[in-house]
Amino acid sequence: MRFMSAAALALCVTAAPAAAQSPIQADAVRALQDPVAQDGIAAAVSALAGIVLDTRVGPLASLTGPDSDIRAGDTLRDVQRRRDPQFEARLHDDTRRAVANAGTVAGGALAMSGELARTADRLRAAVAPLTGLLASNALTAPRYDGADDDY
Repeated sequence: MRFMSAAALALCVTAAPAAAQSPIQADAVRALQDPVAQDGIAAAVSALAGIVLDTRVGPLASLTGPDSDIRAGDTLRDVQRRRDPQFEARLHDDTRRAVANAGTVAGGALAMSGELARTADRLRAAVAPLTGLLASNALTAPRYDGADDDY
């Protein structure tokens, strides 16, 4: 029963923000689901990764072991390209897939927001009489009076 109460409370708390969906949220979902936008986001992430990959790590070559593949003039890109020649294409493709998945999840959450709001309204209506009883002190918990009542 505690689980049900906690779940109901959590649903009420989370449904209100979910119900407050805006056109901006719907636009964001549409953008995440748009293949052109997915490619654009993946290209932006690849460009940011490129900045990091251009970091010169060659000066560390003297600090690595004899079987290290880091050479004096290397960047992170050089090292990674020797390990996986297709890593940049894979990074782009994986990022695009991740954006597409985010669009799918966001679309599902947005679609559920109306139903979650209706459920929260029903739960509030069901809890209102109990709240009234508690506020009026009509229900009071038994108090221990110090006597041994075999419990």
